[in-house]
Amino acid sequence: MDNVFYLLSAHSSCTEGICLTKKNNDVFITKDSVGFSVLNDTDSADAKGTVSEQWLKQIGDFLDQHQWREHAIAFLLPAEDVTFRKITFPFQERKKVEQALPFELEEELMGDLADSSYSVQVHPMSEQNSEALVLLMERKRLKLLQQLCLERDLLIRNIDCAAFALFRSKINENSPLPESQDLFQIYLGGDEAFINTIRDGRLDEIKIFPNRISEILRKNSSRMENSLPSFLQLFAKDPDGVAHAESDSEHTESFAQLKEELGWICAQFTLHLRIKNYSTESQIEVHGIFGPMIQWDGVVFRTRSFPLPEAQAFAERSGDGLIFSAKPETSSNDVITTRISNDIKTPDTLEELMVEAKLREESNVKTLKENPEAESNTSEEMEENIKTASYLASTDPQASLLSLIERKHWGILGELRKQAEIFLEPHRLSLYHEITPWRRFLRRNRGAVAVAASFLIMISAGFVWQTNAKLELLKKEIARTERLVQVELRRVLPKTSASGVKTMLLELQEKIQKQKSYIENSKKFEKRDYKNLLFLKNISALLEVDAPFEVDSLEYAPERFSLSGTIDSYDRLQILKNNLQEIEEFKGKRIIESNRKSPEGIVYRISIELK
Repeated sequence: MDNVFYLLSAHSSCTEGICLTKKNNDVFITKDSVGFSVLNDTDSADAKGTVSEQWLKQIGDFLDQHQWREHAIAFLLPAEDVTFRKITFPFQERKKVEQALPFELEEELMGDLADSSYSVQVHPMSEQNSEALVLLMERKRLKLLQQLCLERDLLIRNIDCAAFALFRSKINENSPLPESQDLFQIYLGGDEAFINTIRDGRLDEIKIFPNRISEILRKNSSRMENSLPSFLQLFAKDPDGVAHAESDSEHTESFAQLKEELGWICAQFTLHLRIKNYSTESQIEVHGIFGPMIQWDGVVFRTRSFPLPEAQAFAERSGDGLIFSAKPETSSNDVITTRISNDIKTPDTLEELMVEAKLREESNVKTLKENPEAESNTSEEMEENIKTASYLASTDPQASLLSLIERKHWGILGELRKQAEIFLEPHRLSLYHEITPWRRFLRRNRGAVAVAASFLIMISAGFVWQTNAKLELLKKEIARTERLVQVELRRVLPKTSASGVKTMLLELQEKIQKQKSYIENSKKFEKRDYKNLLFLKNISALLEVDAPFEVDSLEYAPERFSLSGTIDSYDRLQILKNNLQEIEEFKGKRIIESNRKSPEGIVYRISIELK
């Protein structure tokens, strides 16, 4: 039986999920569910309810829409809904840390600690110190989420933080974490933006950057393309500072807002790295659907120049069949449909990406030579492509838009999809997880379970005895039936030397096949059209037994027909000649006749040229 699990990214604006099936210790992703919630400005504040109620209603609608029930589920909460704290203690005993932690958290939090549910992970440090990493979430939200899953018979396997899940995905990779340098995991997606600072191989800080990207996407969800590759193609090909046609004005406005927001976030990222004393030895990983839209030049983060140089390659390789404008000044009716077959290889490394950029540059030069009039229109674009290609050598290959070709999710699940199974299992920093329903039931009903188990054992023993008796009777019935079958088969096959039923059946089957072949050949023989036989039949009608002429020889070849013999008179010879002309094969053919008198009669010879 297959085990079904659900993984849900519970963001207030971008709710996405993955359905997984486990079969024979192998985990398969059976369904990806993506989408933004639509804003409804007509609803009043009372109708919408509180933020927690809106959030819970959105998750409930998602579960009901996809009919997720009666299985295990894991939640990824956005980093902005989880509070991260790091507290240092002058001792290493875990029990002491857990006892002193509530008092330290009371000083760290602005609200009451009783209103929050938290998890802690303790790391021993040098000089008898320890460090406690704490994740906190609103207790009210947790209870609402528990009730929501209880109503749908969903078992909560794990509630995790999206930022910590991204850190866990890094740990799960084969590549080791840097121990001497800092690692910054920068996430910039359609749902949120944050930076994980990894120091000494441990998560040191989660910095959240509130932004309006998800709000812009939600407001324009009705005008955006339904799939992520479609949206990325449009956005990547949208040039900076160029006015579009009126039909694309709505897209242009939303894209301009997104670029403005990306620029503001880049400034915040730069400021954060300076506060964290970023050095050249530090490493940077950029994640999220808007990661390829920004670049780090070693000093500051900034948005890349649009249209992106790899936008055309992305459009050709995405296979989405998107209809997009060929040029900024093209009208909405002048469109190009780009499709790509699945057997084309996508550049996976920086070297492959650079080779493709070089090939595109050579293609552009060839096009300019063939069409000199287009040189003035494309020179600026080529300069921008060359400029962009120059910094690709110093950045992560993931910074290319081509890394998002197979991506389906707008949010954090796009980064975690290949390792989705590891986020179903709880860990020390899990915000909540439930035990299996069977364990909970057994603890509450031990006596009833013992009595039920006794009855089940008795019923099982009786069932086994009855099954064995039926099997013995069945074996005897099978043996008797086999003997009867052998008797009947020997009647059909009296000359057989086989002794077993199987061999006799094979021999009978072979005999049946031969008989079928004989019947089929007979039927085919009856249906054939024998022209030569019909021709001989017509000739034979002229050569009856009592005919007043004799035939000495008859020759019928593809080129000629000849007939020779004796006849009693010239009149009958003429009648024979006319009868031959009435035959279908001789109509319109040249007839040559020769005759002479003899004592027996008139000796004749008639020849007909068939060609």
